[in-house]
Amino acid sequence: MDFSRLIQFLLLFDAARVKDTLAETKLFFIVGLGRSGTAFLSHLLDKVNGIDVYHETPNDRNALIDAYRDPMMARKYLTDYRGRLIAARIIESRNPIYGEVNSYLRYHVEALEELWNPIIMHLARDGRAVVRSAMNRGTFAQADRDHSGRLEPHPNNFWYEKWPEMDRFSRVCWYWADTNQYLLKLNIPLVRFEDVISSYNEFAEQILQPLSVELSSSVWEENVRKPKNVSETQQFPAWNHWTDRQKQIFESICGDVMFKLGYTF
Repeated sequence: MDFSRLIQFLLLFDAARVKDTLAETKLFFIVGLGRSGTAFLSHLLDKVNGIDVYHETPNDRNALIDAYRDPMMARKYLTDYRGRLIAARIIESRNPIYGEVNSYLRYHVEALEELWNPIIMHLARDGRAVVRSAMNRGTFAQADRDHSGRLEPHPNNFWYEKWPEMDRFSRVCWYWADTNQYLLKLNIPLVRFEDVISSYNEFAEQILQPLSVELSSSVWEENVRKPKNVSETQQFPAWNHWTDRQKQIFESICGDVMFKLGYTF
C-alpha cells in the first residue's frame, strides 16, 4: 500500500480531520465538457509552485453518470469517497492550494459549493471544435460505453422525445449544448479555452489572478506550443468542411448556447 492509499485508509476513521483539512485548504475546481482543454489546463497549472492540480480520477467516470441521473448522488460521492481522497492528497503534499481541472465533476458543482465553498470555474470551448473532437474520439458510437445508453436527455428536456431518432452527430451536438447550458445556469465564472491559450494576459486575468497564484509567460508560451490530449484520428472534418445538413443541425441545437458563450458563426 503506497503512502497516499494509507492516508485514505486512516481517514476512513477520522472524518473530523478530513473536514478540517478541506476547510483549511484553498480549493478550486475548473469544470466543463471533455474535449474542452481540461487535460491541457491541468498540466499547465500543475507547474505553479505551491499548489497541487489533478485532472480526472478513474472513479469520477461513473460518478458523472450517477450525478447526472440523481443530483443527490453528487453529494454522496463527495462525502463518502472524494473528500477523503482530496484530504489524503493535501496531507501528503502539504501544499496550501489544491485544485482539479476535471470534466467529470461538472454535475457536482452545487454539491461542491455546499460542502466546501471552493473557487469554481466553467471551462468552455467552441462547440464546433468540441463536436469534431468528440466525433473523432467515438463519443456516442455503439462501442462507447461511457455515453451510449447511459447519457441522454432528461424527460423534461426538449430533446427527450426526439432522442431515439437523432443520429450520432446530433447527439454529440446535444451533449455539448446541454452541458454548457447547465453550467451557464449556475452562474459560475466562465473561462473560454480559446482565450486563455491565445493570450497570456487573458490566462493571467481569468485564471491566475482569481487563484492568487503566479506562472511566468515563458512557461505558458512553452506549453501552449505543445497541446495535450490531442485526438489521434482526425477523420471527421473541421467546420468549414461540414455538410450543409450538419451545419444546420449544429446551429439548431447549439446556436443559442454558442451565442451565450460569445462565439459567432
